[in-house]
Amino acid sequence: MLTLSWTRPVVGAGQEGCPAPTRESLWQALLHKAEFPTGYVPAITDCRINERYADGFLREIRRGELTFLQRVTPQESAGRITYRHLNDTDIAEIRNEIGEDEDGRLTLTLSITLTDRPAAAILAQNTYLRDLDCDFHGTLDAMTEVLRQVMNKSGMTRGA
Repeated sequence: MLTLSWTRPVVGAGQEGCPAPTRESLWQALLHKAEFPTGYVPAITDCRINERYADGFLREIRRGELTFLQRVTPQESAGRITYRHLNDTDIAEIRNEIGEDEDGRLTLTLSITLTDRPAAAILAQNTYLRDLDCDFHGTLDAMTEVLRQVMNKSGMTRGA
């Protein structure tokens, strides 16, 4: 899978004189956005909450001519809301995540993780991304192998 992300400061350059938002106020706004996205996301024209769970809810959104079913999972301690697509789309999940920039200002990161089909098409068309993907796959394989060895030697595995 391939993940793309974009990060922006929450307070824009023209808003510097305004009171700074708090992490809590931003979190509450993101929760509101999750339930009522039409006021926040121009492409979403309708939203209905189908079910509620202890850890989130199931929503149905309309974007253009398409309808998507998403499992929404807020994680306040991580400052993240994850939207997992349950129907067949090019996007596996979307995340909204609160962070901070180098100056301590609140940021919002929007990330999408593509399913294998569009990720493979993108990598096939772009040599730079394909080489980068290959390099990091190899790096991750090497890292996980060493981590397994370290865990086995130190008795960190289950049942040890």
